[in-house]
Amino acid sequence: MKTRKTPKELDTVIKRIITMEKNRPGYKEVLDFFKYVTREQYKMKPLIKVKPVAIDEETAKRQMMEGFPLLDKKDMKLNMSSVTTLFKNICRTLRRNSRKVAPEIKDINKAVRKGEIDLEELFRKVVEGDKGYVDSIGEKTGLNKWLLLFLAESSVNPFLEAYAEKLKGHVNQETWLKGYCPVCGSPPAMGELQMETGLRFLQCSSCGFKWRFKRLACPFCGNTNHEKLRYFHTETDGKAFRVDVCEECKKYIKTIDLKELNREAILPVEDMGTLHLDILAREEGYKRGTTNILEMEKSG
Repeated sequence: MKTRKTPKELDTVIKRIITMEKNRPGYKEVLDFFKYVTREQYKMKPLIKVKPVAIDEETAKRQMMEGFPLLDKKDMKLNMSSVTTLFKNICRTLRRNSRKVAPEIKDINKAVRKGEIDLEELFRKVVEGDKGYVDSIGEKTGLNKWLLLFLAESSVNPFLEAYAEKLKGHVNQETWLKGYCPVCGSPPAMGELQMETGLRFLQCSSCGFKWRFKRLACPFCGNTNHEKLRYFHTETDGKAFRVDVCEECKKYIKTIDLKELNREAILPVEDMGTLHLDILAREEGYKRGTTNILEMEKSG
């Protein structure tokens, strides 16, 4: 019987998580949580098949020029069977391995069985960015709405990544320069400054696509007034990890300077390993442009 090889990309992610756990032992619980979810996503990736997107080069250019992302999420066809399978697999592995969330996962599974949660509708609403739908489920059932949103997004995002892979060739990195993803229109989760050029890139919070953005601008409100834009970092982290904040909209985004880091970065992992920067930003009165795992703590 042949054993399934670990995908090289997943192996790299796991090694980085293990290294970070050694360097930041206080983050072991949250990094393990992320590791279990990531493994289930990578198991599903080889099985993901998405329908070709009917868009020609001329249409793509026009959409780029007019500021419309290439993918209209409302028209996206999810393989609901596969998304549901991934959702259930993630729930199963977290129940087995994460004592902290196991009781809440059990409650979510119970609500699904009782018909209090329609998974297909949940997935559609999450793809469309309708977080109010998840809030309404939380209010009706008393479930942890952040955890439910996290599970749904973690189940849907690998499929969005597959669409991004098909559409990435249509993106003009020189002309887009907007604060939302050119593929799916979602906001960025993190940013990076490239090692050789120093150019600023943002990574999508949904499909994982990276696109070029202005070096001095807020991706959330478009503010370009240098007097209302600043960044900070900690002595412990050094200049490699910084927080870009906007005084106009009071939002922030974490950014990694790859030249200072002097190695490749896996942004989702670095995000989990720098939650102290999120805490510092919030203490100073800034709000993250997208939700992250700290929201689970706030949700109890």
